[in-house]
Parts: sequence; structure tokens; C-alpha cells
Amino acid sequence: MTMVTTQEKNALGTTGHPASSSPQPQTAAQLKAPRLSAHGLTLALILMTAIPIGTVLAIWTFLPQVYEGQLQAAATSEGLPPADFYLPRYDLRPPWSGGELILHNNSEDDWSHLNIQVNGFYQIHDIEPIPAGESKSYKLEKFLTRSGARFKLQYNQLKKVRVYARLPGGNRATFAHEFETVPEG
Repeated sequence: MTMVTTQEKNALGTTGHPASSSPQPQTAAQLKAPRLSAHGLTLALILMTAIPIGTVLAIWTFLPQVYEGQLQAAATSEGLPPADFYLPRYDLRPPWSGGELILHNNSEDDWSHLNIQVNGFYQIHDIEPIPAGESKSYKLEKFLTRSGARFKLQYNQLKKVRVYARLPGGNRATFAHEFETVPEG
């Protein structure tokens, strides 16, 4: 067994290897790697922030305004529960089947490629046109959220509808309607 003196312990350091006062030599790859100064980092961060903001401002300034036409329409409903149905809490209400949304095309143009949204979350897509002056009904149970949840009258009142449609010239137009609701219990 060898004895290590205090001077030798100090020379070896905590790892058992000889202690050195200078840093380890760098490899060739470390010497070739680019370095970024504090000034360069600041400039890079400023550019990373300014370029997207400048791009959005340029798009906002130079692109023409989009005009979204208004559909001449009406919306009604059938088969909804009575007003007192929504007075108890939603979990105490019985299931309710039925209920339809009826869209009336009051314009002189046919509508196609409809996107109909109910209460802002539930939607249905219909590529079949609604001819001018005619109506079409949609079962409320067919409306889905993006995650696949169905519209159920047991839990939701029909509050509002928004319709997006394509006109014969290819332009898009919208229609919005709000229904009377009952304060829920």
C-alpha cells in the first residue's frame, strides 16, 4: 500500500488525475466550430423577431381587402323541445330526439358547397346545392364538433347558426341568425 502525502493530494485534485491550472486542449472540431458573440446573438434575435412582424405588416398593407357577401336567407327550426325543457340541469333532462334546422334560400342564386355551423362549435358540410327560392332541412343530430361530438338537444339549446356558401360566380357569402333561448337552470 502506498502512502500519498498532502502535497501529492493537492497535485492530483478531486478526480485522482493530475490537476492543471489551464483548461483542457480543444479538439480540431471545436476549434473549427463557428462562434457567436454576444453582439451577434443580440442581432440574430432582433432579426428573428423583426422579419415575421415585417412580413405580416407587408401582407396586411399590400393585399387587397376581401369582400364577403351576404346571403339572402332565413333560418327556422322544427321539433325543438319546449322552453321549460331547459330549466332543470342538463344531466336531469331526458333525451330528446329530433329537431331540424331549415335554411331558406331567398336569393336569385343557387348556393353550393355549404358549411353550416350551429352554436359556433357544431358543423356540417353539404356540397349539394340549395336552388334559388327553395329550402333545405338538416337534422341537428348530424352536426358534429371537430372532435366528433354530436349536437344533442338534451344538452344544447339551438342558439345561433352561421352559413357559408359559394355563389355561382365562385364568390363566398355568409348568413348568420340567432334564435331565442331560455335561461338554463
